[in-house]
Amino acid sequence: MARPGQSDAAGQKPPLVSVVIATHDRPAALRQALRSVLGQTLQDFEILVIGDACRPDTAAVIAEFADPRIVYINPPANFGEQSGPNNIGFARARGRFVALLNHDDLWFPDHLAATTGWIDATGADVVIARGVVVEPPLVDGKPVKNSIFGVGKDGFYDPVDTVGFGSAQVVRLISLDWLGPWRPASQCFCEASQDWLFRAWRKGAVIATMPHLTVLKLHSGNRKGSYVKDLATEQEELVAAMAMPNTLRVRVLAGADGPPRSTRATYLRRRLLAACGIHPRARSFRHRHKRGAFVALLREIRGLPPMPEREPGVQELSEIYGSRPDTDASGG
Repeated sequence: MARPGQSDAAGQKPPLVSVVIATHDRPAALRQALRSVLGQTLQDFEILVIGDACRPDTAAVIAEFADPRIVYINPPANFGEQSGPNNIGFARARGRFVALLNHDDLWFPDHLAATTGWIDATGADVVIARGVVVEPPLVDGKPVKNSIFGVGKDGFYDPVDTVGFGSAQVVRLISLDWLGPWRPASQCFCEASQDWLFRAWRKGAVIATMPHLTVLKLHSGNRKGSYVKDLATEQEELVAAMAMPNTLRVRVLAGADGPPRSTRATYLRRRLLAACGIHPRARSFRHRHKRGAFVALLREIRGLPPMPEREPGVQELSEIYGSRPDTDASGG
């Protein structure tokens, strides 16, 4: 693999940014995520779409764009959550920076330009962009306020208060050599994205927070049956509205609350736990879920079957291969 700024074996200069999109059987949502990447003001990128044993309709959506910058890799084994596909993307990335995007989330057109500029200006290993969790119009018949994430302390990650979901993270490729991959969700008490940030902070990474809203998160775990219906009407409307980005920013912020802040006593107690290697977010998750149980709950809400077995037997393997055409076994 060529290092950032160097030509690879074929004589091609690597892109500035490698965009990694983990996906599983939501082609309508993936189409809108790709639109938000291809609409970036910064166009020096490659897009690595990493499937998690996807159906053929995912490849068909990618083919619609006919863009040589999009590479599709579809391992036939189902990992069951995004840490596996993201780590494949990290390994295949050629850019100076690696940016993650969940397949149901969206970027504003200046996301890559702003985050790559911010990471250079701060000298950080990782940048977390400001984002908004866009809630469904109604939950149980009642409106729900959006919420802000990606807020730091004095411009940098705070292990107590900062939440930086994957779609807001941009990391230097050379920093990944020592920061390492995401851990499987089964080994995490909180979200794998937050687990990775905390471990990066513990290793001494400089993690800057960017006070500019460039990410919209449409959490599938807040939308019952999202993987069964694969409706992307919310994403379609938001992508269209990004033609006037600041108007859209004002709109989503008007219905948003800032992140909750801890009292001083609570903050100091949680910061002490963080210094001892105990993630405050993981601690709160531990009171509600067993290790790995959070992803199992999300899969139930999304309409997905239980997590696949990590070590399937002969019968399970036979069923997997029998359900997939030979043309899909190449990995796309």
